[in-house]
Amino acid sequence: MTTATRDPQFASAVNEIATSIEWPDVSFTLKPWEAAVGAVVAFYDAFATPDRVVLRHALNGIAF
Repeated sequence: MTTATRDPQFASAVNEIATSIEWPDVSFTLKPWEAAVGAVVAFYDAFATPDRVVLRHALNGIAF
C-alpha cells in the first residue's frame, strides 16, 4: 500500500493478508517424472472422451 491510501483500515487489512501468505514447502514441488505422468494421463483422458473441452484444458495446463 502507498502512503496515499485514504482508508487506513483497508490498508491494514490488505497488509495483514499479504503478510499471512506463505509459500508451500519445497517437498510439495513436482518432480519431472510426476509432471510427465500427469501430462500423459491428462492427454489420455482428453483423447478418450469425446468432449473437446477436456483436451483444451489439458493443452492449457501443459502450456502453463
